[in-house]
Amino acid sequence: MALRRSWIAALAAILLVAAYLPPTVARAAATRPLTITITKVRCVDGCRNEGLEAAGESAADFYAKIFFNGVERITPRGAEDQELIEPYWAITQQIDESIQNVPIGIQIWDHDSTSGDDLGDSSPRNDDNTLNFTVTYFDGKWRDAAGPVDIQWPQACAIGDGDDDDEPRVEVCFDVSTTPGADADGDGLLDGWERNGYNDNADSVIDVDLPAMGARADHKDIFLELDYVNGRNISKTDVRALKAAFAAAPANAGTSAGTRGGGVSALPNPDGQRGINLHIDMGSLWSTTLREGQAEGTCHDGIDNGTDRRIDGRDASCRSLDGGVEDPGPANCGNNADDDGDGRVDANDPDCMIGDDLGANARGAQIAPTGACELDDAFYAAKRANFDPVRRLIFHYAISDNSDDCPTPEGGKGEVGGNDFVDFNNDGITIMHELGHNLNLDHGGFEDDNCKPNYVSVMNYLTEPGILRKGGGSILDYSPPRVTFDGSDRGSAPLANLVENQLNENIPLDPGDPVNRFVFVDGTGTIAPYDLDGRPDWNTDKADPPYESQVVANIDSVDTDGVLADCANNTSDSTLRGSDDWTFISLPFRQFGDSREAAVRPHDGHELTAAEIEKLWRKLNTTDLAVTVTDAPDPVAAGTELTYTITVTNKGAVPATSAQVIDTLPGDVAFTGGSPSCAASGGVVDCPLGEIGPGGSAQVTIRASVPADLVHANGGPKTLANRVAASNLAGPDSHTADNEASTTTRVVAVADLSVTALQAAAPSQILIGQTLPVTVTGTVANGGPSTPMNATLTTAATAAAGASITPAATTTPVAALAAGTPQTVQKTLTIGCAQPGPHTYTVTGTVTPASADDSDPTPANNQRQTTFTVDCIVPIAINIVPGLNPNLVNLAHGIVPVAALTTRAGEYNLPLAFDATKIKPETVRFGTRNGAAAHGAPPIHNIGVKTLSIERGPLEIVIDLDLDMLMTFTAHDTDLPANATEACLAGSYSPRQGETYRFFGCDAVRMFP
Repeated sequence: MALRRSWIAALAAILLVAAYLPPTVARAAATRPLTITITKVRCVDGCRNEGLEAAGESAADFYAKIFFNGVERITPRGAEDQELIEPYWAITQQIDESIQNVPIGIQIWDHDSTSGDDLGDSSPRNDDNTLNFTVTYFDGKWRDAAGPVDIQWPQACAIGDGDDDDEPRVEVCFDVSTTPGADADGDGLLDGWERNGYNDNADSVIDVDLPAMGARADHKDIFLELDYVNGRNISKTDVRALKAAFAAAPANAGTSAGTRGGGVSALPNPDGQRGINLHIDMGSLWSTTLREGQAEGTCHDGIDNGTDRRIDGRDASCRSLDGGVEDPGPANCGNNADDDGDGRVDANDPDCMIGDDLGANARGAQIAPTGACELDDAFYAAKRANFDPVRRLIFHYAISDNSDDCPTPEGGKGEVGGNDFVDFNNDGITIMHELGHNLNLDHGGFEDDNCKPNYVSVMNYLTEPGILRKGGGSILDYSPPRVTFDGSDRGSAPLANLVENQLNENIPLDPGDPVNRFVFVDGTGTIAPYDLDGRPDWNTDKADPPYESQVVANIDSVDTDGVLADCANNTSDSTLRGSDDWTFISLPFRQFGDSREAAVRPHDGHELTAAEIEKLWRKLNTTDLAVTVTDAPDPVAAGTELTYTITVTNKGAVPATSAQVIDTLPGDVAFTGGSPSCAASGGVVDCPLGEIGPGGSAQVTIRASVPADLVHANGGPKTLANRVAASNLAGPDSHTADNEASTTTRVVAVADLSVTALQAAAPSQILIGQTLPVTVTGTVANGGPSTPMNATLTTAATAAAGASITPAATTTPVAALAAGTPQTVQKTLTIGCAQPGPHTYTVTGTVTPASADDSDPTPANNQRQTTFTVDCIVPIAINIVPGLNPNLVNLAHGIVPVAALTTRAGEYNLPLAFDATKIKPETVRFGTRNGAAAHGAPPIHNIGVKTLSIERGPLEIVIDLDLDMLMTFTAHDTDLPANATEACLAGSYSPRQGETYRFFGCDAVRMFP
């Protein structure tokens, strides 16, 4: 009777409050939703066959009545005969938007089909069984603005006071949301928790401050506490990759989860953005191997962030494209300095922390070794010791441990639909895989059929090392994998079925995915990655095209090396079904159940160990590169460039995603350039080649300068040896014998030698029978490219008939003739003549390499010629002052008679006969030996007299019978000096018609006074 009375009083109070509300206008008022979620109902007083339940009625059958501003709403009934339920009844009521403070009443009832329903006491207020409070719509918090307080935010649970006039006590816990439904984004975290924090009990303390940890009610969140054994934690790279994968989740993530066993579907993010925020709590763990201010996302930005000319997946530091840092700077975490100017140093800087910076809300920590080998008693003992139970509805819990002492090593173990997993591999791959199990994914997506090529997900053993990308590196992702790193574009899922005995090589698995790769074991037992948008070579006949349209192959089995032994099967007629992961992940996990003692739904299959994953990674990146190198030109001239052409071919079935060639140049040469990707450090040239697909090749050229003096310094030609080595930074090579090649090049000296000048210092005349020296000066030059070069200058001399020049040939070595430094060579030749008149002499100079091994490419300029003409003068005998000896000459006033004597050959030791009567007196001059012809005195009146002159001798008394020519000269008109002892006669004569020659003769004189 008391129960009925108190219920009527409560209802009257609610109706009384409603009476004071503004009257309803005629038109429909604008409304907005308000949702109350009953999260827990518990009997405080006994309710099994007592209290709420009479004897024989077992335990309570709970349901609730919720009054929104006086409007009653009734929840479904919970499970029968329970003393505690966590029903998460969510009741939404539209509220007039003019009401800012909404009165709420909650009653907890026990359904009795025979004796009438019973009301429990959920109000801390005496003589009241209804929990009353007011919700402020602005912030979703609750309070009582009029009268004693039943419950005040952040209290989220209330227990009846159990006064004599009240009914048996119950505890009710609830949450408030100002959206339709309790969880607008469908992540399993109630909106009120994400907006204002979660309180696990009836006290006034927020137990889990979700908004402070970054939770949002309008965007999906996953919280993971990841404890770790010393030295077994995952890396910062792993954390970044994990967070990036979830941040790029498609907008429809989880929207179909309810169609798979136990899952709960979610609506798209209310903020309209794709992605799930993954929060990883590893406590205050930080590392001195990290760097404050280090830019992230540099493994997929399309630029070379270092100086090695390797971009993104082609760089060895970018195996993880979504978590790696390309060519990171030197570590500075631990230097006790604020290196990035954010006011936080070392352990307090998020850049130095491994997990998320959750501040005072962090609970993750290093724990003692657990001894766990799976989700066993040891794991749950560690969880009970280290995991705060107030987090149980919010956080997934995992431990990064080791299984070194376990009888059967495992990579990890997770609940399929749940909240617990253990990681023994200590890497992001395993975390994402096991977390995927928690999200209700299996090894085949919707099924446990593993190793399906058309299922591209880290849940699949084939792609558990990461989803391989064109150009190298990998990402963590579920199916369908993202094309763009921000998830704005993705491939398709589920991919079309593959029927093993009806495989068609003409059909790509996903023509819309231009970057990701799938993996399969081909007909030869080789495991290899293939482009999703390419046509697969299912039988690996390496004869495509043409591509076969009917292939039978077992494509989901173990390979010939035993990789993925768990996939072993011997059938070739299976139908392999693709799967869509993201659309079906179930973020809520409460519905799967939870236990502090054991896993509720543990996955019972083997999980790949770190060693197995690494072995698979190596297999998926094992190439067979071969390299060849050729040189040109060969032989090469010292002082020129040598070009090496290097060709790298991929003979394997796996793309070489980060191929490179290293050229160790000969020590004597210097790198001058080549293909744009090549750069040198010292004598080593590094040429990144990018990706080379199966059967493909890449070619680079390298240019090197050969020192101009190499051959000269070596004393002759030299052989250079060049060695190249090809490799794939992403993985090993199956056949290393052809990874290196070499070539030799003979270096010779080649120079453009030339005679740039050749001159002869020759007299203008010479007496017949006399010889004179002629100095020939030659200038030789080296136009390169080889320098210096030993050369030889040869001369060849010729003279016209009646003349002579000796020697006819000379050879002169020119040592170390250097480019830009011509050398001068002089040779003395001797000329003579036997006939009167002008005679031509020719000297030819030729320069050649001194060594037969050396060469000159342009012989046209190797030779130069000089020609000179010398007048051959006939020597004659003259007699000055005939009949007088000595021959006295009065320089002041004297007239000097001079007789040109007609002679026979040999007379007076003269080489030729001479007829003095043929002299042309007008051409005759008398004076000094060197000046007579030019400055001497002419005959008086330019006449001569043919006469028989006295011959010259000691006693000048002899007159022969041949006519001579007598001429007289004025002494003071000559150039004779006062001390002259000799005077000469020069002039021309014409022995025959049309012939005129010069003559010259001298005689002794004594000057007086």
